[in-house]
Amino acid sequence: MSSAKAQVVAVAPGLYRLANLRSVNAYIWRPQPEQRAGAEPLLFDCGWPWSGRALVSSLAALSCRPAEIRKLAITHADLDHAGRLASLQAVSGAEVIAHAAEAERLTHETWRALPGNRGAVNLVAGVAAMLSARWPPHPVRATCLVQDGDEIGGGWIAVTSPGHTPGHTSYFHPGLRTLIAGDALGSIHAGRVRAPQPMFTEDGEVAARSVRKLAALAPEVICFGHGPELFGAAEPLRKLAGSLAVESSR
Repeated sequence: MSSAKAQVVAVAPGLYRLANLRSVNAYIWRPQPEQRAGAEPLLFDCGWPWSGRALVSSLAALSCRPAEIRKLAITHADLDHAGRLASLQAVSGAEVIAHAAEAERLTHETWRALPGNRGAVNLVAGVAAMLSARWPPHPVRATCLVQDGDEIGGGWIAVTSPGHTPGHTSYFHPGLRTLIAGDALGSIHAGRVRAPQPMFTEDGEVAARSVRKLAALAPEVICFGHGPELFGAAEPLRKLAGSLAVESSR
């Protein structure tokens, strides 16, 4: 399931990346039958508004139909992470899990505009505005509002990680030492990790505090909103958090 043509990529026991969503990641918690013991399919984020066919084909590789998904955990209410949420929720009737600040944004009829912090060039802002206008959101009501430390099932815990957006939430599995980071962290090749990009981040200082908070979890695997997973992640993340602490003290 890890070949170039794979529909899913196994990341940790029971956790898979849906591999063909194009430039954005969604993950599904789908333990093997002998591991399930009542654990229900749990989807973390759901891609772009046009990701429907890719989602269906990836789920099919795990013998899972969209209607079988019981929980949809959202890291944040952006076009590329919650774009398919309304249709998936309508098909499955799944519980929608989100922080209250993101839940409020999920009820809007427009996507958020780029905050314009350091480097949001006109081209990027223009493309974002075009996509937002072309695929406006269908309002969704979150049915489970999470706070820091809440358990959401399957061994996963909500970890509030604001900055990129006010209610951004990551999800951590202590037993697997695996972190679903959304856009609270960014992927860099060669075993490195970065803070969220300023052009998309609403509060850089708060985002830096969230990086330090996530580093304290010492995850061995980080699953990013964009880019490949990072294995052996605890030390690179600790170094990033340390560098951000030095910058904030200057």
